[in-house]
Amino acid sequence: MHARREIEDAILRYCRGVDRCDGDLVRSAYHDDGHDDHGELFRGTVAEYVPWVLGLLRDRFTSTMHTITNLSVDVDGDTARSEAYCIAYHTLDTDAGPSLRVFGCRYVDKFENRPPVGWRIAHRRVVAEWQVEHQGRMVGLPSGMLTGRRDRTDPGYA
Repeated sequence: MHARREIEDAILRYCRGVDRCDGDLVRSAYHDDGHDDHGELFRGTVAEYVPWVLGLLRDRFTSTMHTITNLSVDVDGDTARSEAYCIAYHTLDTDAGPSLRVFGCRYVDKFENRPPVGWRIAHRRVVAEWQVEHQGRMVGLPSGMLTGRRDRTDPGYA
């Protein structure tokens, strides 16, 4: 159970890191020599991946929210395989007006337990399943609410 919890924590750190555009947090989910495979869009080391993905998210979208649903983990000694279902929400401005793009994918990961850092991603493959886009009038946030930020000034860091 301890291994599963550390693996789940790493996956959730990754999601928070990409949503807050926090490169250090994204990197903390991977081993230093970890690899990421987003198909033809990107394949490479975590050192190459972090600036690529954060640049993409900042340039294309006004906000994102990555959520994890189903999670399966199979631990075998100091290695593990996991599959996490992700639904990622992306807001963006288009020529037709504001839009919400919702992307369904799976994170198919190989984890390794390496002391002293513990369980982290050694290799990730992102498997796309579907994507929909909703266009229309974006409604304002409730008056007086705290709002999310895509950096370390976000209330979640307080």
